[in-house]
Amino acid sequence: MRVRWTTYILAMLFGSFTLAYSMELKDKTFNTEKAGKVVFSHSSHLKKKNARTANVGCKSCHNSNLKENVRYTMADMDKGKSCGMCHNGAKAFALSGCTSCHKVRQITYNVKETGPTTFSHSVHLKTMQCSSCHNAIFKPGPNKRVNMAEMEKGKSCGACHDGKKSFALSKCTRCHPVKDRSYKIAGAGNVEFSHVFHLDAYGCKDCHAHLYSHRGHKKAVTMAEMEKGKSCGACHDSKTAFTVKENCDRCHKV
Repeated sequence: MRVRWTTYILAMLFGSFTLAYSMELKDKTFNTEKAGKVVFSHSSHLKKKNARTANVGCKSCHNSNLKENVRYTMADMDKGKSCGMCHNGAKAFALSGCTSCHKVRQITYNVKETGPTTFSHSVHLKTMQCSSCHNAIFKPGPNKRVNMAEMEKGKSCGACHDGKKSFALSKCTRCHPVKDRSYKIAGAGNVEFSHVFHLDAYGCKDCHAHLYSHRGHKKAVTMAEMEKGKSCGACHDSKTAFTVKENCDRCHKV
């Protein structure tokens, strides 16, 4: 009888211990202020990777360098606190491998004048680390919008996209999408303007710095105005390109 009760009590204690242990092993999510959510997996860290890997026990982390309810900054980790106890490039991957913990995504900027522009973290991280931009150029999280004029002075994307470190800002279509424009002309056939065709020989600024705003040219321009050098006539003058005075079927499809 005594043996039965002893067995029962031990079973209860073992069950309670197992339940508590399983509760301790759940993933823990940290909401960082500007770098998204970071998920810490107990089971992943406690798993023995191979025969040469040292066993990682709870006390490997839960010691004086990692206290409960204390938030540690990246600067603290760089000094060996918290995750930095192991993630130093020797015991485990270095803290500079940011995307191993911080998940990144594409960012889409809605630019009124030129349409949506997408920034891909994954593309940029093929040739550089997060520290190349953060915090030298951008703070993590939302930043103040910067216009093209500021970028040309080395701000924002212009810090790298200068034609030396990376392709120049003048390569507009690498970031800003373009599409053909259709103009309905009563009595003379519709006109299709191809950005792609013109960009084989010219840059965006050749038109958008002098002839048109980036928001489009809303006011209709007559052929008489073009013959005086307005709109298409600025280039289609028989010198730079075929003249608007002739070759009508080159543009007007009848």
